[in-house]
Amino acid sequence: MLVRQRQPGVTLIELMIGIAIMAILLAAGMPSFTEWIQNTQVRTAAESLLNGLQTARNEAVRRNTNVRFDLTDTGGLVVWKVGCVTATTDCPATMQSRVGTEGGGNARVGVSTAAPVLPAPAYTAAIASGSGLPAGVTFNGLGAIPSLNIGTDITRIDITNVAYASARRLVIIVGSGGLIRMCDPLLALAANPQGCS
Repeated sequence: MLVRQRQPGVTLIELMIGIAIMAILLAAGMPSFTEWIQNTQVRTAAESLLNGLQTARNEAVRRNTNVRFDLTDTGGLVVWKVGCVTATTDCPATMQSRVGTEGGGNARVGVSTAAPVLPAPAYTAAIASGSGLPAGVTFNGLGAIPSLNIGTDITRIDITNVAYASARRLVIIVGSGGLIRMCDPLLALAANPQGCS
């Protein structure tokens, strides 16, 4: 007599239960994933700006001449360029640039050219997207800002997300000595080195 052995596997009901559990888990995790994506866009834009500012400062020191960092989009897109103030064959007007189509499209910047204000309450309110643009800052051969022209040179850049209101906001502070710093306004500097004040 031939005995049939049962084949291992899953039944249709077990498969449907597994799919239902996966759907519930995905639905629960989707808001966190969306927020993570939007926060990543803000962080990427902030790092791009920080890198552009540091490139301008480094090139100014390396070439021993004035190099300017400019934010050029009036709508607040993260569009910048770095170039020599006085263009020559050895020092071009545009050394490096970033176009608005790079990275996520939801990050926006607002700029302040007012004198930097401390302490913490100065960073509670975000600068509106596109505010103060276009704007720039010039670094000299020592890596400092030759004479911080209040009302003209960038002193603060706020990076926000236009599509997701609860996304994090980051701030870049440009000091008169040429120091460039990125910080999180939700953190206190006394408790966390990533804080703004």
